[in-house]
Amino acid sequence: MDALDLGARLAQLLATGRRVSTYKLATLDALLQHCLENPVGDGEPLRVPIPALAERVVEAYWPQVRVFGEHGVLQQVQHTRAGAVTILSTVRDLQHDAQARQAWTPAQMRLADPRRWSADVDRIALTLARQPVFRLQKTGGRDPGVPFLYDDSWLHDDVSRSALAQHNWCVDLFSGVPTALARVSPLLQPVVQQWWVDDVQRHNAAELDVPDLHAFLFGADRAAVARLAPGLREFQENRCFYCDQRLGTRIHVDHVLPWSRVPLDGVRNLVAVDPRCNGDKLATLPAVQHVHDLLARPEADLQTLAAPLRWPVDTDRVRGAATGLYRAATAGSPLWRAPGLYDFFDGHVAW
Repeated sequence: MDALDLGARLAQLLATGRRVSTYKLATLDALLQHCLENPVGDGEPLRVPIPALAERVVEAYWPQVRVFGEHGVLQQVQHTRAGAVTILSTVRDLQHDAQARQAWTPAQMRLADPRRWSADVDRIALTLARQPVFRLQKTGGRDPGVPFLYDDSWLHDDVSRSALAQHNWCVDLFSGVPTALARVSPLLQPVVQQWWVDDVQRHNAAELDVPDLHAFLFGADRAAVARLAPGLREFQENRCFYCDQRLGTRIHVDHVLPWSRVPLDGVRNLVAVDPRCNGDKLATLPAVQHVHDLLARPEADLQTLAAPLRWPVDTDRVRGAATGLYRAATAGSPLWRAPGLYDFFDGHVAW
C-alpha cells in the first residue's frame, strides 16, 4: 500500500467529513502513534486494541483539559447534553484525582491507581468504539464509505460490550496499512494537529492566539519532567547525554525521541542535557548512536531512578517507537549528532 496515497485519502476524508468534536482527530492521532510504536513488516496486518487507543487519547487530552489562561477549560465538543459524561470530562476528573495523589502525568496515575485508571479507560474505549472508530472511515454524508483501514462492518453507534468482546475489543488493520500509516505519520500528524487547533478555535467563542494555543494543546509538560533532573544528573555522572561535557547549574531534561514525533515521557526516553545541545537539537531525530546509547542504559538503574516519583520507564514503548520512527525515515535524512553537526541516515536500524 502506498503510504502517501493512504495519507492523502485520510486527509481528504477528514477535510470533507463533518466533525462535531475533536474525538476523530484524537483517535487518528492515537492510531498513528500505535503504528509507530508497534512496527510490523511490510504488507503485514496489525491487531489494534481499542483500549490501547483509549489510553493514548487520555494522554493526548491530559494537558488540554487544564485551564487555558482567562479562557478557562476549552470546549472541544460542539454540543453536550447537560450532565452528559464525555471523554473530556472523564479525563478532567481523572486528572483532578491524579493531582490529589501528586501524579502529574497519565503514566503516573496509571501506576498510582490502576483500578481507577482501568475503569476510566474502559469507559472511554466504549465511547471510541461507538463514535470515532466507527466513523473514522466515513464522510458523514450519504456515502457510507468504503473501509480502507479496517473492517468496521460490525461496529455501530450503539455497539454492545458483548459484541466488542466477541472481537476482543480490537480492530484489525488491513495488510500494509500499519506500515503505511507509520511512514506517513511525520506528514499527517502536523496536519491533524492544525485541524485540531482550528476545531478548538471553532468550538470556543473567544478569539484564541494560534501559537499559544498550539503549544498549550500539544507541547510537552516541561515542569513535570523537570522533577527527574536531579536523578538524571546523578545517573549520568553530571555529564550531558549528547556532548559528554560537564553539566552546569542549568540543565534541561530532553526527550531523545522528539516529543512532537512520539509523546513518550518514560524515563527511558529522558536524558539530562546542557541548554546548548537541547536548543540546537529541538525536534530533529537524533543520530542513531544516541538511540543506541539511550536503549543501552541498564533497566534496573532506570527503575531505581524512577521509583521514588512513581514514574514509568516504558522501555518497550520507547524501543518500539524508535524502530517505527527510523523505519519511516528516508535514507539520507539528516540526523542530529551535536550542535551544528549532522549524520545522514543510511536507512538501517538494529537496536
